[in-house]
Amino acid sequence: MKIRQFFILFYLVFWACNPKEDPNPNPNPPIEEDQSLVSFEGIDLSNGQYSGKQKFEETWELEIKNLENQASQIITLNPNESPISSPISLPFGKYSYTYRSAEIPEFSELLPVDILGEFELKNPTETISLQATGLSEQIRVNANFDLAAPQIIIPFERNLFSFDGSFQAYLNSEELLKIKVPLPGSIDHLIQFHKAESSENYSIEYPVSAPGLYERKIKLNTDGFPWSLIPTPLNTLDEELDEISGLAFHQNRLFAINDGDNPNQILELNPSTGAILRKITVENATNVDWESLAQSEEHLFIGDFGNNLGTRKNLTIYRVKWEDVLNEESAAAERITFNYPNQQDFSPRENHRFDCEAFFFANNQLHIFTKNRGTDDSDYHRVPAIPGDYATELIETLPTDGLVTGASIHPQTGKIIFIGYKIPLEGFVWLVDGFEENVLTKDIKRIQIEVFPMGLTEGIVFREDGNTWYSSERVTLAGIYDIPPRLSILGVENLY
Repeated sequence: MKIRQFFILFYLVFWACNPKEDPNPNPNPPIEEDQSLVSFEGIDLSNGQYSGKQKFEETWELEIKNLENQASQIITLNPNESPISSPISLPFGKYSYTYRSAEIPEFSELLPVDILGEFELKNPTETISLQATGLSEQIRVNANFDLAAPQIIIPFERNLFSFDGSFQAYLNSEELLKIKVPLPGSIDHLIQFHKAESSENYSIEYPVSAPGLYERKIKLNTDGFPWSLIPTPLNTLDEELDEISGLAFHQNRLFAINDGDNPNQILELNPSTGAILRKITVENATNVDWESLAQSEEHLFIGDFGNNLGTRKNLTIYRVKWEDVLNEESAAAERITFNYPNQQDFSPRENHRFDCEAFFFANNQLHIFTKNRGTDDSDYHRVPAIPGDYATELIETLPTDGLVTGASIHPQTGKIIFIGYKIPLEGFVWLVDGFEENVLTKDIKRIQIEVFPMGLTEGIVFREDGNTWYSSERVTLAGIYDIPPRLSILGVENLY
């Protein structure tokens, strides 16, 4: 045999005795009889308040227990991968599984969980989705543009974490968070409040493509100024406040009134929860139709000028001393009565120009704004802020494109805000820079309140930081909805 032939024969015999490596090996171990190959491939969060993809701890040590013989074992899962583990082989039977995160931080990049469930194996292969409960709430902010990290600025300073195309964090707290959200365009940021005890996804759209209502988005106009904002409900109010109509804020204390056919009382509220703290009786006063509160440093003014059918000839503003409201169980009222000189017809009708639900105090005058059904605008009147009987001075008509139901002026900056609605229940605010030569400036901005369904927006008042509380009264429609009264907060401090 020639040497070349010998080596060829040796080569063939060698490879015949050594099987080739399988280019596509089976990743699963062999399945024995009465055994199941189990894959853990998903996580079902039973509390469905979470948005988007979730970020969990790097590993979970899951305990699996055979419910028949109580034998248990620990397997390590990576919940951020898919699948979250390699398949394992287990005998047929019934099993339970458990895991709980060791820590539940106040503020975290990772969602802590409690995992608890059972499964039964009776097939050669099984796929299990773990049943889990998230132990924290989620805040998430996403946008259709390149968004910089939103920052929590109160009660602590922390940036939200970048994850899966958005910014988010997990919270275990009952605090009210104040969040600074960077914006493109003419406004560098806005303020969004968030109750840490609930989960919320805030979506920002810029520029707004088709400004449809009630999509629960922060929508920005082409210049970057908000077309809509998302308010933060602080609490559902007591039934005694079903017809809440006005708000005032003085010396860090919050006050409210109800409208007609309610007691002649001012109610002090907890600014954080809206709970009723005190009741102050207003002497020498009747609640015909109390609709709004205004305030100076010395006095609180109560607007008894609700005039739904346009028939009233006893329009009144009550003036009481803050000293009594803050410290006593009752407060004596002085009267400011007035009429509209442009009203000649007092016959009852729905559409007219002499209903009113909004006013504020400035420059020793009371500035009154009517609620004009049918034309969706508002007549701006003034009267002196001292007791007496007056004909109003009609200044101008404001094109509000809605029914004005509340107004407030910031005591330091002079900024003005109106609140109101369009039918059906389309809430809005109007931002005005202030006065020029004792008339309203023309730089007026309108913002949609992006929530539905909502109660009728009624009262609004500035906080010291330039943001606002607003109240909404109960709205019922038999068989469709029953919306309770609420106290909410709206971030506007950086918008004008």
